[in-house]
Amino acid sequence: MEAVEVCLVEAYLDEALDLSKLELDLLIKGDLEGDLERAEALARDRGRLMDMAWRSRRSVPQDQFLKKIKQLHVSHENAHVEAKRLHKLLKDALLRIRKQGQILSSYRPGTFSPVQETRFISKQG
Repeated sequence: MEAVEVCLVEAYLDEALDLSKLELDLLIKGDLEGDLERAEALARDRGRLMDMAWRSRRSVPQDQFLKKIKQLHVSHENAHVEAKRLHKLLKDALLRIRKQGQILSSYRPGTFSPVQETRFISKQG
């Protein structure tokens, strides 16, 4: 029974590592429609697999378990760095669009600036 649990835990961790690599690839591409949603789904699946492996960790030799966990940690860090890069790109794009919107809104008909109103002096008052 214990040999089956060892294989099962290793299979969970191997599958989680494979999902992590796929997730990172999707985050790096990130420009195709649906890639980010698929990466999010893979991250949830990876978390579920890691939870299942964690619950059965006592049946696996500690050094094997730690080796796989360290690999998963490195893969997770890479995905985290890529996600932060995408977040910064999105934030910069939104700020750029907001600034363009503010510039374009000043060209709307009926928009008067205070400078236009005070440019002429009335001789009567």
